[in-house]
Amino acid sequence: MKPLKNHPSPEIDILIEAHRPRLHAFLVSLTGSRAAADDLAQETCLVLWEKRESFDPAGDFRAWAFRIAFLQTQNYRRKLARQQSRELPGDELFDHIAAVATESHGQSDLEEPRHAALLTCLKKLPEGHRDLLLSRYQDGTSLEHLSSEANLNRNAMAQKLFRIKQALLRCVERQLGAAKI
Repeated sequence: MKPLKNHPSPEIDILIEAHRPRLHAFLVSLTGSRAAADDLAQETCLVLWEKRESFDPAGDFRAWAFRIAFLQTQNYRRKLARQQSRELPGDELFDHIAAVATESHGQSDLEEPRHAALLTCLKKLPEGHRDLLLSRYQDGTSLEHLSSEANLNRNAMAQKLFRIKQALLRCVERQLGAAKI
């Protein structure tokens, strides 16, 4: 974003530009799409500019910017759901990913390998397992419904989900261990 001429707050331009790469990475984490993240980053920077008067210079710009990016992403998801004529998926997994991404992109470079490992391991899961996790934790599908669809009892489905999450955790730990070598 180019600084606007003769505006009262050139510092906001500097802050936006300084945070733009991490903001974009955060948006990629939330959307899983570089194209969507590009659009959302542009929209977020515009909103940051429009709301510049509400930012407290003594406050944490990163937290403020990431919150606005998170809200822009929620609006994007709602719009996408409306366009596809379907219900908006539940926000439990989305909120969790956002929290991890916020921590990763906002704290230090030490957290980025952890986030990268999670994304790598999610991609390595068999498609059926990944779909099951997303259905349960992103879409908010009840355990009872998933059990019924899979022709399993509730406890068997809970155990299956537990095993998938454990496999995901082991994969992340292996990825992080390999990165340290």
